[in-house]
Amino acid sequence: MKLFLINLDACEERLAAADGQLRRLGVAYERFPAVYGAALSPEARRRAVDRFRWWCAVGRPVRNGEIGCALSHYAIYRRMAEEGMAFACVLEDDVVLDARFPEQLARVERWLDASAPQVVLLSNHTREWGEAWEFRPAAADMYTEGYVLTLPAARALLRANLPMQTPCDHWGRWVRRGVIQLYHAFPTVCSQDQRAFVSGTVSPDAYNVRRLSRGARLFHDARRAVGKAVDNLLLAVGR
Repeated sequence: MKLFLINLDACEERLAAADGQLRRLGVAYERFPAVYGAALSPEARRRAVDRFRWWCAVGRPVRNGEIGCALSHYAIYRRMAEEGMAFACVLEDDVVLDARFPEQLARVERWLDASAPQVVLLSNHTREWGEAWEFRPAAADMYTEGYVLTLPAARALLRANLPMQTPCDHWGRWVRRGVIQLYHAFPTVCSQDQRAFVSGTVSPDAYNVRRLSRGARLFHDARRAVGKAVDNLLLAVGR
Protein backbone atom coordinates (compact mmCIF):
# COMPACT_ATOMS: atom_id res chain seq x y z
CA MET A 1 0.00 0.00 0.00
CA LYS A 2 1.25 3.47 -0.86
CA LEU A 3 1.88 5.58 2.25
CA PHE A 4 2.04 9.37 2.12
CA LEU A 5 3.54 11.43 4.94
CA ILE A 6 2.34 15.05 4.90
CA ASN A 7 5.04 17.49 6.00
CA LEU A 8 5.64 21.22 5.65
CA ASP A 9 9.01 22.13 4.15
CA ALA A 10 9.89 24.18 7.24
CA CYS A 11 9.04 21.39 9.72
CA GLU A 12 12.27 19.40 9.61
CA GLU A 13 11.99 18.28 13.24
CA ARG A 14 8.58 16.75 12.62
CA LEU A 15 9.85 14.98 9.53
CA ALA A 16 12.81 13.56 11.43
CA ALA A 17 10.54 12.23 14.20
CA ALA A 18 8.13 10.55 11.77
CA ASP A 19 10.91 9.25 9.53
CA GLY A 20 12.65 7.64 12.50
CA GLN A 21 9.50 5.78 13.51
CA LEU A 22 8.71 4.55 10.00
CA ARG A 23 12.29 3.40 9.43
CA ARG A 24 12.33 1.48 12.71
CA LEU A 25 9.10 -0.24 11.69
CA GLY A 26 10.39 -0.99 8.19
CA VAL A 27 7.59 0.94 6.47
CA ALA A 28 8.36 2.70 3.18
CA TYR A 29 6.74 6.08 2.56
CA GLU A 30 6.68 9.09 0.30
CA ARG A 31 7.01 12.53 1.83
CA PHE A 32 4.19 14.71 0.52
CA PRO A 33 4.84 18.47 0.74
CA ALA A 34 2.10 20.14 2.77
CA VAL A 35 0.32 23.31 1.70
CA TYR A 36 1.12 26.30 3.91
CA GLY A 37 -2.21 28.07 4.16
CA ALA A 38 -0.81 31.43 5.26
CA ALA A 39 1.37 31.58 2.15
CA LEU A 40 -1.55 31.23 -0.26
CA SER A 41 -2.82 34.32 -2.02
CA PRO A 42 -6.07 35.87 -0.73
CA GLU A 43 -7.73 34.76 -3.96
CA ALA A 44 -6.56 31.16 -3.52
CA ARG A 45 -7.91 31.12 0.03
CA ARG A 46 -11.25 32.52 -1.15
CA ARG A 47 -11.54 29.83 -3.82
CA ALA A 48 -10.73 27.10 -1.32
CA VAL A 49 -13.60 27.83 1.10
CA ASP A 50 -17.37 28.24 0.79
CA ARG A 51 -17.44 30.84 3.56
CA PHE A 52 -21.22 30.91 3.90
CA ARG A 53 -21.43 27.13 4.39
CA TRP A 54 -18.39 27.23 6.69
CA TRP A 55 -20.02 29.80 8.95
CA CYS A 56 -23.24 27.79 9.01
CA ALA A 57 -21.46 24.53 9.83
CA VAL A 58 -18.59 25.69 12.04
CA GLY A 59 -19.71 29.05 13.43
CA ARG A 60 -16.41 30.90 13.15
CA PRO A 61 -13.98 32.13 10.47
CA VAL A 62 -11.79 29.59 8.74
CA ARG A 63 -8.16 29.45 9.84
CA ASN A 64 -5.28 29.46 7.39
CA GLY A 65 -3.99 26.25 8.95
CA GLU A 66 -7.30 24.52 8.28
CA ILE A 67 -7.14 25.57 4.63
CA GLY A 68 -3.59 24.32 4.30
CA CYS A 69 -4.39 21.05 6.06
CA ALA A 70 -7.39 20.29 3.87
CA LEU A 71 -5.66 21.23 0.63
CA SER A 72 -2.72 18.99 1.58
CA HIS A 73 -4.98 15.97 2.07
CA TYR A 74 -7.02 16.76 -1.02
CA ALA A 75 -3.88 17.01 -3.13
CA ILE A 76 -3.19 13.39 -2.18
CA TYR A 77 -6.74 12.45 -3.17
CA ARG A 78 -6.18 14.07 -6.56
CA ARG A 79 -2.95 12.15 -6.92
CA MET A 80 -4.84 8.94 -6.21
CA ALA A 81 -7.40 9.83 -8.88
CA GLU A 82 -4.76 10.76 -11.45
CA GLU A 83 -2.83 7.53 -10.94
CA GLY A 84 -5.85 5.27 -10.40
CA MET A 85 -4.53 4.32 -6.94
CA ALA A 86 -7.00 1.86 -5.42
CA PHE A 87 -6.22 2.94 -1.86
CA ALA A 88 -3.57 4.76 0.14
CA CYS A 89 -2.50 5.42 3.70
CA VAL A 90 -2.18 9.05 4.79
CA LEU A 91 -0.13 10.11 7.83
CA GLU A 92 0.58 13.54 9.25
CA ASP A 93 4.05 14.30 10.54
CA ASP A 94 3.04 14.60 14.22
CA VAL A 95 1.93 10.99 14.33
CA VAL A 96 3.01 8.50 17.01
CA LEU A 97 3.07 4.93 15.71
CA ASP A 98 2.53 1.73 17.67
CA ALA A 99 4.77 -1.27 17.03
CA ARG A 100 1.73 -3.04 15.54
CA PHE A 101 1.33 -0.41 12.82
CA PRO A 102 2.80 -2.51 9.95
CA GLU A 103 0.63 -5.50 10.86
CA GLN A 104 -2.49 -3.35 11.06
CA LEU A 105 -1.73 -1.71 7.72
CA ALA A 106 -1.43 -5.13 6.08
CA ARG A 107 -4.73 -6.22 7.64
CA VAL A 108 -6.48 -3.09 6.39
CA GLU A 109 -5.21 -3.69 2.87
CA ARG A 110 -6.59 -7.26 2.87
CA TRP A 111 -9.93 -6.16 4.34
CA LEU A 112 -10.69 -3.12 2.19
CA ASP A 113 -13.31 -3.15 -0.53
CA ALA A 114 -11.64 -1.01 -3.17
CA SER A 115 -14.96 -0.47 -4.96
CA ALA A 116 -16.60 1.19 -1.92
CA PRO A 117 -16.00 4.71 -0.49
CA GLN A 118 -14.31 3.46 2.66
CA VAL A 119 -12.21 5.40 5.17
CA VAL A 120 -10.47 3.38 7.90
CA LEU A 121 -9.17 5.39 10.85
CA LEU A 122 -6.01 4.03 12.42
CA SER A 123 -6.38 6.39 15.40
CA ASN A 124 -9.35 6.69 17.75
CA HIS A 125 -10.70 9.84 19.41
CA THR A 126 -14.17 8.65 20.36
CA ARG A 127 -15.59 6.44 23.10
CA GLU A 128 -15.53 3.47 20.80
CA TRP A 129 -12.76 1.09 21.76
CA GLY A 130 -11.63 -2.47 21.36
CA GLU A 131 -8.70 -4.76 22.02
CA ALA A 132 -9.43 -7.45 19.45
CA TRP A 133 -8.11 -7.17 15.91
CA GLU A 134 -11.26 -5.96 14.20
CA PHE A 135 -12.89 -3.25 12.11
CA ARG A 136 -15.93 -1.47 13.51
CA PRO A 137 -18.29 0.87 11.65
CA ALA A 138 -18.03 4.39 13.07
CA ALA A 139 -20.53 7.23 13.04
CA ALA A 140 -17.97 10.00 13.58
CA ASP A 141 -14.51 10.97 14.72
CA MET A 142 -12.08 13.86 14.35
CA TYR A 143 -8.45 14.33 13.31
CA THR A 144 -6.47 13.08 10.35
CA GLU A 145 -3.15 11.93 11.77
CA GLY A 146 -3.51 8.44 10.31
CA TYR A 147 -6.04 6.73 8.06
CA VAL A 148 -6.50 4.66 4.92
CA LEU A 149 -9.00 5.49 2.19
CA THR A 150 -10.10 3.99 -1.08
CA LEU A 151 -10.20 5.75 -4.45
CA PRO A 152 -14.03 6.06 -4.40
CA ALA A 153 -13.78 7.73 -0.98
CA ALA A 154 -11.10 10.13 -2.22
CA ARG A 155 -13.21 11.15 -5.19
CA ALA A 156 -16.35 11.50 -3.08
CA LEU A 157 -14.61 13.73 -0.50
CA LEU A 158 -13.22 15.98 -3.21
CA ARG A 159 -16.73 16.46 -4.58
CA ALA A 160 -18.28 16.97 -1.15
CA ASN A 161 -15.84 19.40 0.47
CA LEU A 162 -14.30 21.53 -2.23
CA PRO A 163 -14.84 24.40 -1.80
CA MET A 164 -14.53 23.58 1.91
CA GLN A 165 -17.67 23.52 4.06
CA THR A 166 -15.89 22.18 7.17
CA PRO A 167 -12.38 21.12 8.22
CA CYS A 168 -11.29 17.97 6.44
CA ASP A 169 -11.39 15.93 9.66
CA HIS A 170 -15.13 16.28 10.27
CA TRP A 171 -15.69 12.67 9.25
CA GLY A 172 -19.13 12.39 10.84
CA ARG A 173 -20.57 14.97 8.47
CA TRP A 174 -19.70 12.84 5.46
CA VAL A 175 -21.00 9.68 7.11
CA ARG A 176 -24.38 11.34 7.77
CA ARG A 177 -24.55 12.50 4.16
CA GLY A 178 -23.72 9.04 2.83
CA VAL A 179 -20.51 10.29 1.20
CA ILE A 180 -18.21 7.76 2.90
CA GLN A 181 -18.30 4.59 4.96
CA LEU A 182 -16.22 5.13 8.11
CA TYR A 183 -14.49 2.48 10.21
CA HIS A 184 -12.16 2.26 13.19
CA ALA A 185 -9.38 -0.30 13.01
CA PHE A 186 -8.64 -1.90 16.36
CA PRO A 187 -6.34 -2.03 18.14
CA THR A 188 -5.49 1.65 17.72
CA VAL A 189 -2.01 1.87 16.20
CA CYS A 190 -1.40 5.60 15.86
CA SER A 191 -2.07 8.83 17.73
CA GLN A 192 -1.17 12.50 17.57
CA ASP A 193 1.85 13.80 19.46
CA GLN A 194 0.16 16.81 21.05
CA ARG A 195 2.92 17.38 23.60
CA ALA A 196 5.90 17.66 21.29
CA PHE A 197 4.29 19.72 18.57
CA VAL A 198 1.71 22.49 18.49
CA SER A 199 -1.03 21.88 15.92
CA GLY A 200 -0.47 23.89 12.75
CA THR A 201 -4.18 24.49 12.33
CA VAL A 202 -4.47 26.76 15.38
CA SER A 203 -3.03 30.28 15.49
CA PRO A 204 -2.62 32.55 18.53
CA ASP A 205 -5.21 34.98 17.17
CA ALA A 206 -7.79 32.26 16.51
CA TYR A 207 -11.44 33.20 16.95
CA ASN A 208 -12.40 32.55 20.57
CA VAL A 209 -16.04 32.90 21.61
CA ARG A 210 -15.08 33.12 25.29
CA ARG A 211 -13.31 36.41 24.63
CA LEU A 212 -16.43 38.08 23.25
CA SER A 213 -18.45 40.63 25.24
CA ARG A 214 -21.84 39.56 26.56
CA GLY A 215 -23.70 41.32 23.74
CA ALA A 216 -21.36 39.93 21.09
CA ARG A 217 -21.73 36.46 22.59
CA LEU A 218 -25.54 36.67 22.40
CA PHE A 219 -25.32 37.77 18.77
CA HIS A 220 -22.88 34.94 18.05
CA ASP A 221 -25.19 32.35 19.67
CA ALA A 222 -28.20 33.58 17.70
CA ARG A 223 -26.31 33.53 14.43
CA ARG A 224 -24.91 30.10 15.30
CA ALA A 225 -28.42 28.70 15.84
CA VAL A 226 -29.60 30.09 12.52
CA GLY A 227 -26.48 28.82 10.78
CA LYS A 228 -26.94 25.29 12.10
CA ALA A 229 -30.56 25.27 10.96
CA VAL A 230 -29.58 26.45 7.47
CA ASP A 231 -26.76 23.92 7.27
CA ASN A 232 -29.04 21.05 8.34
CA LEU A 233 -31.64 22.11 5.80
CA LEU A 234 -29.08 22.22 2.98
CA LEU A 235 -27.71 18.83 4.02
CA ALA A 236 -31.24 17.41 4.04
CA VAL A 237 -31.81 18.47 0.45
CA GLY A 238 -28.44 17.09 -0.60
CA ARG A 239 -26.46 20.31 -0.92
